[in-house]
Amino acid sequence: MTTRTAPSVPQPVERAYRLLGLALFAGEVEAIAHTSPALEGPAADVASLARQLVVRIVVYGAVLFVMTRFRSGRAWARNTLAIGLGVFGVASLVMEPITWMWAGNDPMSAVSGLTLDAAVIATARLTHLVAVIAAVALMFRPDANRYFTRR
Repeated sequence: MTTRTAPSVPQPVERAYRLLGLALFAGEVEAIAHTSPALEGPAADVASLARQLVVRIVVYGAVLFVMTRFRSGRAWARNTLAIGLGVFGVASLVMEPITWMWAGNDPMSAVSGLTLDAAVIATARLTHLVAVIAAVALMFRPDANRYFTRR
C-alpha cells in the first residue's frame, strides 16, 4: 500500500503568505492609529468610526480566508489576492498621499511637523505597501507557478 502525501508548500508561497499576514497586521495597526486620536475629540463620531472598523474587519476576514486557500494551492485565491491586493489594495494605500501632494502640500512640511500618530500611520502604511508588493512578486515565482499548476 502506498500513501500519497500532499506536496509541501514551496518557499515563495510560504513567504508570500507570511508577508500577507504582516500586511494585515500593519493594516490593523494603521486602523487603530487612525481611530484612537479620532475618539479623543469632543466631537468624535463613534458611529462612523465603528462602521469603518466593521468594514475593515469584514475585508480583513475575507482576505485571511482567501490567504488560507492561497497557501493550500488554490489558483483562484492567488489570482484574487494578486488583483485584489496587488492592484486595488496598493491603489488604496497610495491614493491618499498622492491626492495630498496634488493638493499642493509640501512633503517636507509633513516631515518637519511629524507627530507620533502620523509616524505610526506612515510606518504601518509603508510596511503594508512593501509587504503586499513583495508578496505578489513571490506569488508568481517559478516554484509557486508549479505549485498552483499541480492543483
